Amino acid sequence: MPRNATRLGIGVREGPQTEFEAAAQSYQDDHGWTVGMYRTGVWLVSGRGVDALDMPSKLGERVRTALGDSVPLFESSDDHGVRWVFLVVSHAGPTLPELTELGVDHVRAGRCVDLPPSRFGPHRLRWISEPGAPVPDFATVVHAVLQAR
Repeated sequence: MPRNATRLGIGVREGPQTEFEAAAQSYQDDHGWTVGMYRTGVWLVSGRGVDALDMPSKLGERVRTALGDSVPLFESSDDHGVRWVFLVVSHAGPTLPELTELGVDHVRAGRCVDLPPSRFGPHRLRWISEPGAPVPDFATVVHAVLQAR
């Protein structure tokens, strides 16, 4: 296969990869994540080993302080503000009402999570702590959220 071919499990296309194709390929190859991409968007299919906890940035800052830099975390902004998204091991149990009250969205099976470097108009997602180590257990991050409130 040519070095600069696009794979993504959907065949091979000759030519250089865009930054979005390269990011999706990296997530798939380096982390084993189920991902998709289209134009300027890259997303994770949640519920296949990885979910996300999406929360207000102020709460996210306190959670990051409690957990450290080894947790995959990115910033997602839109016209309504900035949110921080922590990637966690998939969790099938019910969402805790305390999380909902804090503005935390548990993105799980059946939903997708936009990933950096996705771009939506003037907004671009960016890593705060890039994935490197395995994603943390759901309960570990939830505990940090509840302690940080």
